[in-house]
Amino acid sequence: MVKETINFAQVVVKFFYDHPIIRNDPQQQGRAEMMLSRFISLFIVVVVIVVLLNNSCQKPVERKSFTVGVLNPNPGTWDICRGFMEGLKESSEAKGNYINFIESKCESPCDIDAALKTLLEKNPDMIFTVTTPATKKTKKITKGKNIPVIFAMYDPVGSGVITSLLRPGGNYTGIQIRGSVPKALEWLLTLAPEIKHIFVPIKFDTKAAKQSLAELRDTAEYFGIRLTVEELDTQEELDEALASIPEDVDAIFLLNSILISANTKKIADEAIKRKLPSGAASSSRIDNGVLISFGINRSRIGKQAARLAHMILQGESAGDIPSEIADFYLGLNLQTATKTGIAIMDEIIVQADDVIR
Repeated sequence: MVKETINFAQVVVKFFYDHPIIRNDPQQQGRAEMMLSRFISLFIVVVVIVVLLNNSCQKPVERKSFTVGVLNPNPGTWDICRGFMEGLKESSEAKGNYINFIESKCESPCDIDAALKTLLEKNPDMIFTVTTPATKKTKKITKGKNIPVIFAMYDPVGSGVITSLLRPGGNYTGIQIRGSVPKALEWLLTLAPEIKHIFVPIKFDTKAAKQSLAELRDTAEYFGIRLTVEELDTQEELDEALASIPEDVDAIFLLNSILISANTKKIADEAIKRKLPSGAASSSRIDNGVLISFGINRSRIGKQAARLAHMILQGESAGDIPSEIADFYLGLNLQTATKTGIAIMDEIIVQADDVIR
């Protein structure tokens, strides 16, 4: 209707200026211009009324509300959840929708069942899981229920959660964070090429711990590096292990383990005290004093998963959305480098994505 009104106005204006009587008579031109001015004013009023009537007849946009559960048994990786919630909230609000998050924090894999039970009582529209144990238990408990699951975990295919990254199937998709360990060790050796013996504290509290250790062993063998792997079960055992690090150890390396992630600062502080370079397969570790890391940025992983979650809330099936491989980032802590007496060349610093100065 607005289009037809504009077309009519154009015809009237053309008539005023093209009519031979008006075009050839100055007196008639003055009268015509005055009439045209009144017509334009009336025309503007008509257009405004038409637009208002048109808008009032339109169906209002339906605003939806979703409940999303967030499950992470590893307090050391809660930044992933923050990134996820921030990213999904932002994209949903842009569509006029509201997200109610149910945060289920549990201190260990043993607490996952109870946390899941509480979460499912809230009837979530979707669940976001972090770590292999949380994802596998969520898959088992939600079997037969129409609840999409978004994950951030080490190896979803190898752990049996999905059949392939390209076609996850079922009601699952998410982010694979596996793949950074070999390059992380290579970067550590670039900073300190004299390293021959590395201390590796670890607890096998998630399948990712075993998988990442296997990758570290293969890479260390390739470079001719000896590993001392200290398997732990408790906080007390970790403290004892740090107090008795062998004298000939040249560096400390942190792998994907819930206990180790939760104690990153303690391990990094011990490395600094002993003047040992430290490395990790997660870029977020430099915030806690690790010298160099190569791996995921936890907040960015969460936002990457949030993008997939938003697609599901818009109507796409989780199993039809290809799972993604996490982006990896190089991180450097120059403060730690100074404390441990390690000089880092500018050529390496400029390649880093995150630098603590």
